[in-house]
Amino acid sequence: MEPTIADGSYCLFAAPVEGTRQGRTVLVQLRDSLDPETGERYTVKRYESEKAVSDDGTWRHVKVTLKPMNRDFQPIELTCEDEGSVQVIAEVLEVLG
Repeated sequence: MEPTIADGSYCLFAAPVEGTRQGRTVLVQLRDSLDPETGERYTVKRYESEKAVSDDGTWRHVKVTLKPMNRDFQPIELTCEDEGSVQVIAEVLEVLG
């Protein structure tokens, strides 16, 4: 499968990411780890999360999955223990080519 963002492409981003990140393609900073495929601290992936709601109505992330758009790459899965180790920097608005 061809990647959505080809090597050398320019992208238009919006920051900060407001509202839900669910299903959005985002630029993420990996603070305590590296992207296993690229060895870099930044990655662009689709954001998906599972949340748990407590009795008082508050919620917390149980799991966040950063899914690649290229099936040759593996997703990055984060648990609540990883909170603080990643930061969503911006949302991808458009690939300019």
